[in-house]
Amino acid sequence: MPSTSPEQNPTNNASTADEQPFDPLYFPPDLVQKQQALAAAYAELHAFSANPDLPWSVEPGGGWDDTGSGRWRETARPETGGWTDEQNAEYDRLWAQARERAIDVSCHPHWNAVRQHCSPEDVVKARQALKTYKGATLAQEDIAAAA
Repeated sequence: MPSTSPEQNPTNNASTADEQPFDPLYFPPDLVQKQQALAAAYAELHAFSANPDLPWSVEPGGGWDDTGSGRWRETARPETGGWTDEQNAEYDRLWAQARERAIDVSCHPHWNAVRQHCSPEDVVKARQALKTYKGATLAQEDIAAAA
């Protein structure tokens, strides 16, 4: 994998072989935006799922209490009526949104160029690098807003 960082090679577009060498860690701005949108979708889904007012089970079910049972991890749950139709619909909407954004990122044309110029290991490294690339991640205030 080339030793340059994305910030060191901001003009690389791999349009011709006579220009700079291909840098798989240079991410096109639209790909960075798509990755940030994916991170936001996952944050929104996580915030929904972590809501303490959300019933602990999607389906209605009886609770249990095995405290005092001597097991290494004793648990207890109250009876639940399950999720409402609105909660199910919102969860499904958030998952669909996350899937669509994941498809946008993983099917971006940049990855075709990376596969053409790099080893499979470098493709994986580039995909992992995008997840923490400047501008592709959420700031703490963005995460708090999603919650």
